[in-house]
Amino acid sequence: MSDAIHYNELMRRAADVAGELLENTDSADRARDLIAESSEWDWVIYYSKAMDLCTNVPSDILDDAESMVADCCMVNEKTDLYSHACAVAFWIVHNAVSEQLEQLINETVEVI
Repeated sequence: MSDAIHYNELMRRAADVAGELLENTDSADRARDLIAESSEWDWVIYYSKAMDLCTNVPSDILDDAESMVADCCMVNEKTDLYSHACAVAFWIVHNAVSEQLEQLINETVEVI
């Protein structure tokens, strides 16, 4: 596993997690249910890594994650910058894992 925090590594790690979810669960729905638990990477829980992730993804991915944070009311006037970055980083990872999982599910259905 690489220490570099950038988009390609995000998607590689997300694909690995999605593959493990699909392999270790009995259904696609169960795999989807476990995405949140599987999204708490070191890039999400450590402030500096969360900040790096937020600055090293394309703006559309960052915008989507920021929208999720706002929609879930995860920040308020007392939320500091680093906590906000961790919340955004969580949604960046969550969305990446979800995207990769859906791609694997679709590929599996096409094979059948």
